[in-house]
Order: sequence, then C-alpha cells, then structure tokens
Amino acid sequence: MTDFSLYLVTDPELGGSPEKVAGIVEEAISGGVTVVQLRDKNSPIKDVRAAAIELKEVCDAHGVPLFINDYLDIAVELGLHLHIGQGDTPYVEARAALPDNLMLGLSIENMQQMRTVIEQCRDLGIALPNVVGIGPVQATSTKPEAAPALGVDGVARIASVAAQHGIASVAIGGVGPINAAQLARTDISGLCVVSIIMASSTPSSAAAELTTLFKGSRMSIPRVLTIAGTDPTGGAGVQADLKSISAAGGFGMSVVTSLVAQNTHGVISVHTPPLSFLEEQLESVFSDVTVDAVKLGMLGSAETVELVAQWLRTHEHGPVVLDPVMIATSGDRLLDQDAEESLRRLATAVDVVTPNIPELAVLCAAEPVHTMDDAVAQAVEFAQTHNTIVIVKGGHLTGRLADNAVVRPDGTVHRVENLRIDTTNTHGTGCSLSAALATRIASGEDTDAALEWATRWLNEALRGADNLHVGSGNGPVDHSHATRRLVKAADTTPWPHLRGVASSTASPAPRIEPAGPFTRLMWEASGDIIAGINGSAFITKLGDGSLPRSEFDFYIDQDAQYLAQYSRALARLSSIAPDSAAQVAWAQSAAECLIVEAELHRFYMGGERVSAPSPVTMAYTDFLLARTYSEDYVVGAAAVLPCYWLYAEIGLMLAEQSHADHPYAAWLATYSGEEFIEGTRAAIARVEKAMENAGEEQRDIALKAFLSASVHEQEFFDQATRRGWV
Repeated sequence: MTDFSLYLVTDPELGGSPEKVAGIVEEAISGGVTVVQLRDKNSPIKDVRAAAIELKEVCDAHGVPLFINDYLDIAVELGLHLHIGQGDTPYVEARAALPDNLMLGLSIENMQQMRTVIEQCRDLGIALPNVVGIGPVQATSTKPEAAPALGVDGVARIASVAAQHGIASVAIGGVGPINAAQLARTDISGLCVVSIIMASSTPSSAAAELTTLFKGSRMSIPRVLTIAGTDPTGGAGVQADLKSISAAGGFGMSVVTSLVAQNTHGVISVHTPPLSFLEEQLESVFSDVTVDAVKLGMLGSAETVELVAQWLRTHEHGPVVLDPVMIATSGDRLLDQDAEESLRRLATAVDVVTPNIPELAVLCAAEPVHTMDDAVAQAVEFAQTHNTIVIVKGGHLTGRLADNAVVRPDGTVHRVENLRIDTTNTHGTGCSLSAALATRIASGEDTDAALEWATRWLNEALRGADNLHVGSGNGPVDHSHATRRLVKAADTTPWPHLRGVASSTASPAPRIEPAGPFTRLMWEASGDIIAGINGSAFITKLGDGSLPRSEFDFYIDQDAQYLAQYSRALARLSSIAPDSAAQVAWAQSAAECLIVEAELHRFYMGGERVSAPSPVTMAYTDFLLARTYSEDYVVGAAAVLPCYWLYAEIGLMLAEQSHADHPYAAWLATYSGEEFIEGTRAAIARVEKAMENAGEEQRDIALKAFLSASVHEQEFFDQATRRGWV
C-alpha cells in the first residue's frame, strides 16, 4: 500500500527553473516526501516528457511513486501513475486507457464530486480512484483559480467518505505547519504541498518538518489483524503475532485458520476448522473494527488461501504482509503442496512478502541458496514477476551476519545489517518479524524504516531468548525484552544509594587501581552500577561490533555536547581547587575536553552540527554543574570522577574485543589509550587527596555524588538504545 503521507507537486517556476526540479525532488525525498507528482502546465510537451524521464529515474532509485499531471499519453508510454483534475481527461476515459497496474488520482473540490465519482465507478463497474487530492484547504497563490476553500473540517468530511470506500486522500491547497497537525487528526492519508518545499532553500528540512508534524500528530494506535494458525506453547503463530503487534505499538486481533498441536520440538498434528467458521471469524472482525494492516501467516490449504484472498479483495483494510508459512524452523512442512500456486497468486495482491530462505526457494521453484546476494537475486526476480515487495531474511544462512533486506519490484534493495545471535531458541522468528513489520507499516513508516525497527527489536528478543527457559527444544524469542527494559528505564524510584541501600553486587577487580582507601570505597560501593553498565545492551553491542551505526552516531552526538558542558565543570573545579597543582590539572583537563569535542566533530561526525542535548544528557551535565558550582570542592571532584574512571575501565574492557575490522576500533583505542589512562590515574589521585582533607560529612556527600554520577554514566550509555522506540 502506497504511503501518501507527504505528496509533493512540482512547480518549475517556484523551483527556480525546470533544470533544478530533479535536484529539489531528490532532496525532498531524503527529508520524507513519499509521493511525487510532476506538474508543468506551461512547458512544451517534449520538455515535459524529458522531465518525466529524469524524475522517474530519481523516484525509482528511492522507491517513491511518480505521478504525472494530466498527460495521459506520457503516463501510458513511460509507465507513470496519473493525476487528473476535474477539467482534464474524464475519469472513466483515463481509467480505461491507463494500465491496471498504474494508479490514478483525481482532484476533488467538494463533496458532490466525491459522491459522483463513487457512483459512476459503481454503476460502470470500474475501479475507484487510488487517491484523491481534496482541497483547497485554504486559498493559495499557486492556484488562484481554485475552488472555494474547504477548511480543515470540509476536507475531513470528504476524507471520511473516501476512507469508507478504501480511497486514499491527500489535503492540498494552503497546507503547511499551521494546519498539518489538525489534518493529521482526520481520515486524510497525507499532505500535498507545492511551494513550501519547491520554494524552500532547504527542501529536505521543509519535508522533514512536515513529516514530523503530520506523523507525530497521528493519534490512532494501528489495529492489526493476524490471520494464521496457533501454537499452544506461545512461541509462534497467532500467539507470537499478538505479542509482536503489541511490542511494535499496535492493537492485535486474530483470526485462526488452523489449530496446530506443536511445541518447541515440532508439529504433532493440525486440525483445520470448516471454512464457514473461518468466514464467520473474518466477518466478526471486519464488520466491527477498522483494520489498519493485515498479517497473513499459516493458511494451510488452497481453499483457505482462496477464501482469504477473496475476502481481502472485497473488504477495506490497510497494507497486507504475507508470511508464506510453508516450512517451520523445525523443518516441518506446514502448507499443502497443492496450495503453493495459490500462495504465489496471493503474493501479487499483497504489499509485502516475508519468506525465509527455504520458503523463498519454494516460491521461486528453485533450490535454496547459501548467500545473501543469491537470496536477493531470487527475491528480485520474484518481486518483479509478482509486483510486490519481498523481505529477504538471512536467518537461515550462515556466517557472522544475519542481514535482512527490502527488495522492490524495480530491483532496488535496502539492506539492514543484523548480527547473528548465537542461540537455538529461534522458534517463531518469522511470524514475529512479519507481525512487527506489518504494525510499523500501519503506523506510518515506510517498509525500509519498518524493517529497520523490526530487525532491531527481534535482535533484542533473540538476545533474551535463552533466559526464558520455555521448552526443551528450540524455544521462543523473548517478545517482551525491549518492553521490560524500557519500563525499567522509566522507573522513578529514587536510586538505591540515595535510600541508604548498599550495592548487592561485588565490584570487579579494577583495571586502574584506586589511589587510597577512599577511592577504593567508592569503587567497591559501585558494584551494581558497574554490573549494569557492563551488561547493558549498548556496551555489549559496542563490544561485539553489532551496535547499529545510528545508535553509535547518536551517542557520539550526545558525547560532543556532554563534553562542552563537562569542560565547564572541570574549569569550575580548577577555580576552587585548594592547591595550584590541582588547579593546573583540572584546567588542562577542561582544555582537553574541548579538543576531544572538536575531534569528535572532525573524525566521527564529519563536521556536522550536533542536534540538541537529550534529556538524559542535560540531566547529567546539569548535575555536574550543580555539584561543582554549589558544593564543596571534594563533592565536585567526586562527581566528575566517573567520567574518567568508568570510561577508562570500560575502554580497557572493550579493547580486549577490538580487532582490525571492528567498526568502532578507533573509539575503543581512544578510551583505552595510555594518555587517557594516565589522566584517569591522576584524577583518581586528586579525588583521594580531596577526600583525605575532607570531614566525615563531606566524604559522605562526595561518595553519594560519585555514585549518582556513575548512574548518570549508565543512563548516558543506555540512552542510545532507547532512542527511536516510541
């Protein structure tokens, strides 16, 4: 199903010249534009055709549909989708001339026009418009001859009728940041804009702002229906689907095709209820609930496939993801062989197909492949012949990586890197990935972004699988691992050391020794915190090299901002230190922070401007500034120490996992290098001396400041793995 959330209509004059349009479109797509329409009413037809060829190349490269306004002959010749206005080629004529695989859009200016085209299509037995452009929302300079403005309420009423008939809709005319959020709360499918992007000096930023406003204001939780078989042990089938839908942010519903007696060792037997009962289940859902997405799992027989296909053809629903369940992880065959051709036909009517490697081979009537490149090649052929998106899953391959990939009918491929998890508890991974993918697509993400999320989530579920202890065979994944982790991170209970609760975990032997009894006490009191850091997802994945680049980049971005404020805390310590040696040392450290910050910009961030401090980063730096500006010297010194000591300890630990091909080898070398280690030893010694000269009450406050800063360190590391989950 096409994502119409941000629909760009081109205008050569607003863009500066026809030659600049393709560049603007490419920038706008990078910012979030999901559909493009070429509109040029003034240029000679040969120039319009040339522009269409150029834009088609750009849009195809990014998997974005391209419509052309009014030029039916060019649309047919070049295979472009077509948009027509009320005064252009009549709808019936355009639909008859346009190939069935191409979309047709129609401008709608009032409710009567909407009802007329619906009645016309019904009476003549022709397809409804794929999308309608409803507007103008308000008067606009790009179309001074436009119909009277409808306002958001008028657009909403027409969009509601369109939605009832399964027609996508976009609001056009005077659409922008002011009304984007309001429109998002209607049944409109997206925003259609011209000048706000075409005339912008930064088309990517303009598109990103509108995308954020529109998608961020969508209030509905996606309602996702799984149609599949069961698993009484809860690892696969509808049971796994419902868990996955919930984890991905949706509301799950289920229609059962088969009752499967299976467990972690395999399938024992399958009972298929009468088709009439399957139809009654479908009717009970569709007659009452809006279905924002459908996930198809085990269908079992040709008759079931045909019934489900017919039902989907005749009822309104969102995008459909087909998991062609043929072969279970255990190797059991779950689909009648005579149903395979029915499943291939069904693939042409769905939006996404998610076979595993053996199932992809069956779909292609070929032998299973052994490399990701060969699997992608198989998928490209199937995607082209069946006009659907194929998700290639690398779980059945061998090697360090178990990548996934989005393969489109035009041959474009988006690969998602994924480290293989060493576990035999993989029961239900196919079901789970497909259900999560369908939910993320229903929530407004494109297929690439949805697969990125689903892959990241399933990787964590696999990491936690061994701790479930469900069954004695190939057990299930931990669908709730990320949810529990995020709930724990949101807990507001005061930290144990502030409640007088001692650490229950012994601290590991330090690689960098304390400078005396007081810093030794600090280290020994940190056992729970150190264990939390060392076992965190961020540190674990940073060490084995599986940390997604986006998470590492976010961490580096925040680290640069942290260091800018940390240097201020160190400078403050320099100004209040009791002796000249400490004053000079803290001042040098402050200067070094600014040098490292600049190096982060140059080496890791390519000079890119940082975004903004996260709430976690601000909480940490505000804590440090408060301790150094409002407390005694010893308290401030204790507060800044974890950034030295814990970083150095972690750096030395991770350095043991580094190798020449490690993606983050340079970072690991920085924080395990001798220069940083020596700086850490000196800082520990300064804190030890400060504690020696402090009173008992000051030492207690300083110890708590050290432990609080250590928890902030843990939160600082962990925040990258929390980003993007909500």
